[in-house]
Amino acid sequence: MKATEQTSWRPIVTAFVIWFVHFMVSWGASEIWPLQWTANAVAWGSTAIALLAVGAHYVRLTAHHADGGLPGWSYHFARGAIAIATVAVMFSALPSFVFLP
Repeated sequence: MKATEQTSWRPIVTAFVIWFVHFMVSWGASEIWPLQWTANAVAWGSTAIALLAVGAHYVRLTAHHADGGLPGWSYHFARGAIAIATVAVMFSALPSFVFLP
């Protein structure tokens, strides 16, 4: 007997929350330490952490879907959100690599 499939927006929103936190940390560092190496180091560190978090979210999402706990449409939307969030994290870290002090 298959478990009851529950529709949840949490897997979709989680990827965007990871990107939002990364963006706010990077932006905050650039406001606190404008044009300094410290801001770039914080941006690089937060980028690594955010990409690891997105990767962990993807692994957890795939396992949850394989167990039958996530409907197909929600799984596909969540995978799209993960792809968008991954690109957004890398794109928001780009200025710290381009504009070195």
